[in-house]
Amino acid sequence: MTHPSRFKLRCRRGMKELDFVLDRYLARHFAHADAAEIQRFDELLDLQDPQLFGILFETEATPARFADLAAKIRQV
Repeated sequence: MTHPSRFKLRCRRGMKELDFVLDRYLARHFAHADAAEIQRFDELLDLQDPQLFGILFETEATPARFADLAAKIRQV
């Protein structure tokens, strides 16, 4: 299921910083994302908050499979 409201709920995290950047990505890019990007975003949201924060705010190494998506999320 790729309905935006499903992802909106999954973007509600335990950290305001994550909520902010993930919500901006949803608002600006999700509607135009292809199936592969949506799949990667879904996998990214499966990560625990500390690891997700580290990837998106570059305090830890970004796994190669998330590199393009993480860069896109950081730009918003």
